[in-house]
Amino acid sequence: MKPVVRVLQWLLGIFLGFSLIALVAAALITPLVFNLLWSPPRPNVEAQSSPEPVEPVPNSSSPPPEPTPTPSPPTQPEGRVIYGDGLRLRDRPSREANALGGVAFDEVVTILERSEDGEWLKVRTKENLEGWVLAFGVQEITAESPAPSETPQ
Repeated sequence: MKPVVRVLQWLLGIFLGFSLIALVAAALITPLVFNLLWSPPRPNVEAQSSPEPVEPVPNSSSPPPEPTPTPSPPTQPEGRVIYGDGLRLRDRPSREANALGGVAFDEVVTILERSEDGEWLKVRTKENLEGWVLAFGVQEITAESPAPSETPQ
């Protein structure tokens, strides 16, 4: 064979070999890249509600007690969930804690306390569920806070 033909065969073999390697690498990497582009589906965690306490039926023979005025509790600050996917409500301030439920985006919660490190907030939802959420996902509502419709998108 002529040396020119051998060189062309060699170049064609190198080109086909690199093309095959690139094709296999692309086939293996493509699913991994596409899995990183989309966020995983939001978990659907059902809240476990405790049974309602049963009040004793008053005896009709005794006169009803006069209601005593109760002082109004100090108002607790409220916050709005600003994290787009909502937040997971946990039983203690830890990422490894059990999930009690979820708090949806733009839901208003009552802030009960803040963890010592400031990373977690104990909140109460509209459904009276109490638990811990990550503090970065909640914006405290003040008098000058904009309404949900006024927030920029």
